[in-house]
Amino acid sequence: RVKLETGIGRSGEERDSGCCDNLTSEVTTESSDRKSDANRTRNAGQSKGLVHQCISDKKIITAVILIIVLLIVIILLAVKKTETYLPYPSFASQGVSCPDSWIGYLGKCFYVSKEERNWPLSLSTCSSFNASLAVIDSQKELDFWVEILNPLHYWFGLSREVNQTWKWSNGTESKIQFPVRGEGFCAYVNGKGASSTVCSMEKHFLCSQPESCRMAA
Repeated sequence: RVKLETGIGRSGEERDSGCCDNLTSEVTTESSDRKSDANRTRNAGQSKGLVHQCISDKKIITAVILIIVLLIVIILLAVKKTETYLPYPSFASQGVSCPDSWIGYLGKCFYVSKEERNWPLSLSTCSSFNASLAVIDSQKELDFWVEILNPLHYWFGLSREVNQTWKWSNGTESKIQFPVRGEGFCAYVNGKGASSTVCSMEKHFLCSQPESCRMAA
């Protein structure tokens, strides 16, 4: 009888021990799962951070490239504009003495504007220089300025009224040897020759002052 009770007691102890082992195993498994979840969350956060950092870096690189391209374009335009107003070697051989920044050609002095104005204001500006909007009265002279000024547009001294012939800015009728394209009332030089448009448009302009030029000795 004593032996039987002892056996029963041991059997109960074994059951209790097995239950504790199972509980410990469950706790350990749950702890491992929590750690695994925490690691996954941390890794996901790190991956998300890397993605955001990568996107941010790409935006910065793109912005830098755009800025560089813009600077290159600005520099090229500035160089092109500067080249437009550089003196040409042929000017020195024209035998004409002109004020500083003016160009001598065929016995005349010309001012090439950097600013843009409409035709009436261009005429007024030339008058302030004791000059007029340029008189270009030969095909040779026109070809010269077309080559020099292309591709920009420059007002010169021809204008007209409705159903009237072309006149110079001093009111004298022109005897030009070249056609003026277009149906406008004020003339300008472009890459195709002489053209016309409305006088209110803003363009560069050419002034000339033959009376102030002196043939070089």
